[in-house]
Amino acid sequence: MKKTILLAIFSLLFLGCAKDKEVDGKKIFRESMDYHDPSNSWENTTLNIHIQEPRTLNPHRYSVVELDNSDNTFRLKRNRDDNISEHIIDKNGSSSVLLNGEIATDTALINKYRLDPSRNIGYRQFYQIFYGLPMSLENRISEIKNTMETTFANQECYKVEIELKEPMFSKDWNLFISKSTKEIIGIEIVTKDKPAEGERLYFEKTITINEIRIPRIRHWHELSDDSYSGTDIIIDILTD
Repeated sequence: MKKTILLAIFSLLFLGCAKDKEVDGKKIFRESMDYHDPSNSWENTTLNIHIQEPRTLNPHRYSVVELDNSDNTFRLKRNRDDNISEHIIDKNGSSSVLLNGEIATDTALINKYRLDPSRNIGYRQFYQIFYGLPMSLENRISEIKNTMETTFANQECYKVEIELKEPMFSKDWNLFISKSTKEIIGIEIVTKDKPAEGERLYFEKTITINEIRIPRIRHWHELSDDSYSGTDIIIDILTD
């Protein structure tokens, strides 16, 4: 009888400890949104930023991004060798592309610089998601799968495994959120059916725009071997 009672007590204690160690991924995600967007203003904010985007094969890439979440207008200006392209989505959702201030008509240049207006939506989605983390994922998450304690870039953090409704490179992402501040410090983009593919991003520093804390620097690495492939750096906040 005593042995049965002791086993029951130990079982309750074990279950209680296990429950204490469970991590609520939705709660961690919400706390991270509160850290980055304390005024809950992301959905109506505007960004007008100058970004340096060196890549291993294109070390001199620069972009200017104008993004208005209130009406979904978007403009991306980027240097293309000695040219400047502009990818535009207006408030009616119409897309256009300019090259050196004029409608692009040269087929060779359109193909070389991939100036098809149909790409504009993808460009807007990319900058909305990556510069609005984690708020930009809130309505794009299909499921928060697992959450665990781990380390990332030598920092104690939570790893929140999510599945997106629609892929951005992949549907499967891992978010790394600081245990102490709830700041997002990196992500992994996982391609489960192609484990040799995927990306790992390390975030550094923070810049505040319209009361929103945005990672200022993000380094892109290959997920398979952690080799470096590029960096995005917000170098200036522009005004009209």
